[in-house]
Amino acid sequence: MEEPATDIDRLAALQEVDRQIKAHQDRIDALHAEIEEFQLRLTQQRTEVSTLQAEHDGLEAQRVEMEKKLGGEEARIRDSRMRLNRVRNERELLALRREIDLTKEANKQLEEQLIAVMENLEAISTRLTEARAALQAVEAEAETEIAARRQRADELRQEIADVSDHRDRVAKAVDSGLRSKYEQIFARRGGTAVVEVRNGTCQGCHMHVPPQLFNELKKFRDVRQCPSCHRILYVRPDSDAADTAASRS
Repeated sequence: MEEPATDIDRLAALQEVDRQIKAHQDRIDALHAEIEEFQLRLTQQRTEVSTLQAEHDGLEAQRVEMEKKLGGEEARIRDSRMRLNRVRNERELLALRREIDLTKEANKQLEEQLIAVMENLEAISTRLTEARAALQAVEAEAETEIAARRQRADELRQEIADVSDHRDRVAKAVDSGLRSKYEQIFARRGGTAVVEVRNGTCQGCHMHVPPQLFNELKKFRDVRQCPSCHRILYVRPDSDAADTAASRS
């Protein structure tokens, strides 16, 4: 590849490579952001499944405990009924019947609570099944999409590496102070440090440059900056004829 002849040519060539590198790096950053978005979706879906599972387990434990307690109370009622045949006086009979009635009332309340728990358990089970299915779908999609984005990011990093040697050669040929100025402008101006002047107009800020500056740029092809946006200006050697024709039309 033929190396540029002048500083302004080198800067223009350097910017072309840097723009390619920047575009690739921006795309890599975007790919990483997309990967993080998929990972966030996975985390959120897994959290939902985990939360529903914990709620399901809690309700299931309540159901088991309540059924155990209800079974004990029913056994207590049966025992009390058997004791009715052995009472000795009216007072014991009334007390025992009162105990049975209170136990029945308590059991009725417990049964109502158990029904509510079982209804909630059924609803949670349905939501948990749906959440697990959704998680499987997200995992399948994420696996494919994340792998594709990681592969593309690796390809872009390789493309950056492939042009880095050429970039280094061009950069080393530029004076260190001028290169530093270029890099500062490139960073501040979003990847546009060197701009062409066409028909006397800076293509960076679209402001007219002084005629004397424009003529000097065409004549000397040295490094000058736009008075308005401070980008580095250059004029293409083949633009003179076009500028002349445009000024006559």
